[in-house]
Amino acid sequence: MALAGGDTADLEHVVRSKFRPHIVLAGGEPDGVPLMEGRTPVDGHAAAYVCEQFSCRQPVTEPAELEALLP
Repeated sequence: MALAGGDTADLEHVVRSKFRPHIVLAGGEPDGVPLMEGRTPVDGHAAAYVCEQFSCRQPVTEPAELEALLP
C-alpha cells in the first residue's frame, strides 16, 4: 500500500489501527521506491493506493473508504 500526499495521518491511522502483518506500507517521495512511483495525491488530497499482486485499485482519499478496502 502506498500513501501519497502531504498529510497522510488519517489514512495511516486506518492502516495501523488493526494488526495487519501482510501489509507493506510506503509513503513519502518516490526516491527510487518502486511502490511509490506514479503515486500522487488526488485533487490535492492525500491518497491511499491499495495494491495486490502488482495491480492497484483506484486511489481513495477518505479514511472510511480505505477501511472498507482493507481486511
